[in-house]
Amino acid sequence: MKLPNKLLLALFLLPFFSMAQSNYKPGYVVTVKGDTLRGFIDFQQWDSNPTAISFKSALSDKNHQSFSVSNINFFNVDGFATYKKYTCTISMNETNTTRITSGRDTSFRIDSVFLKILQKGKNLALYSYTDGFKTRYYIGEAPGYIPTELVYRIYDDMEKETHSSNQTVEENTYRKQLFALANKYDALDDNLTIFLQSANYAQPDLLTIVSRINHISKAEYAKKYAENGKFNLFVGAAVNITNTSSSSVSSYSEGGGVPSTSYLPAVSFGFNFVPNPDAGRIVLRVELSLADAKFNSSYNLNVSPYGPVKLSYNQFTTSLMPQVIYNVYNTDNFKFYLGVGFLVFYSTYSNAVFTGLNGNSSASNIAETEPFYFLNFDDSFMLKAGFQIHKKWEIVGNYLPSVASTKGGYWAFDRSGEQIGVIYILGK
Repeated sequence: MKLPNKLLLALFLLPFFSMAQSNYKPGYVVTVKGDTLRGFIDFQQWDSNPTAISFKSALSDKNHQSFSVSNINFFNVDGFATYKKYTCTISMNETNTTRITSGRDTSFRIDSVFLKILQKGKNLALYSYTDGFKTRYYIGEAPGYIPTELVYRIYDDMEKETHSSNQTVEENTYRKQLFALANKYDALDDNLTIFLQSANYAQPDLLTIVSRINHISKAEYAKKYAENGKFNLFVGAAVNITNTSSSSVSSYSEGGGVPSTSYLPAVSFGFNFVPNPDAGRIVLRVELSLADAKFNSSYNLNVSPYGPVKLSYNQFTTSLMPQVIYNVYNTDNFKFYLGVGFLVFYSTYSNAVFTGLNGNSSASNIAETEPFYFLNFDDSFMLKAGFQIHKKWEIVGNYLPSVASTKGGYWAFDRSGEQIGVIYILGK
């Protein structure tokens, strides 16, 4: 296996060795005895509500404590998330529209879990609970803020008498629950009434409604809850590995021609956009790359005029690469990511030379009668893997599948490539 391929393989295998990485943030826990312990909590930006957390009194501690619903009632990761233990009903009906069930499902379980506090105001608290099945939202009224699930059901009613083929029933009970609370706390007006009639069972809409009932101003809401995307710029440098070859049945290959691989520099610059900086899972990247490559092959010509020959040309490629990157492992100081992108490029070629060696001057006739027909513009896709260290540096590998370098003819060349390099992120 070639060294570049080994490096790319190492990048893809890296997450299996990085899962032990921790991400301790300042925070505190409240035990079942009522004691408050301040220290550091391993914050993993959980996709599901955690059942247990790791805690250290100091970052320098070699060992950590494990806390769960059995020994703490509350924990807070400063600036990131707050969870409180409640014993509550948890609905078990399916809400995924691709897996709609037949018949109305009112099943539930009762369990003690950590609910995530999305907002706690003077009138209401809004909570969420996500497990491997679905996300549920809860509402609690002051002063106790005891959670009650906001009800949403969708199902096929097989007993519904209708001539329509669509028998799907959608129960938006949560809208009625919130309407009653808005009326109770004197927050109901025409705008909120209209909004409630079409509000989705999703955090942005529910948070907007609860904020209105808690009489939170638009300015305060925007400051605290608005999810503003984050931009940053970057520059990069890489080794551009270009593998150029021709089909085994091409005139070039039948004449004895062999492939060529070049290792030349590439530079890039662009910007990243993080739609949700708090989660930081998805990054949209636009990258402009400038890369050198060279074809250089010496071989024995198997057709007239026979003898040793040399073929070489230079290639310079400008590429625009919009990409979507997903942080598989995601902490502040270490991220491992995979990505895919669309590639549009323009290549220029220079110093194309086909010449005989050791006095074989007749070989130049081939170049005179067989134009190269270089292909300048094309598009493709790219795959990438990399990791980010301390928010500023990235080590990244790109894979570029095979594309044509020429339009065919005698010199029917295709090229593929890999890039292995570093990126430096500018700003915060």
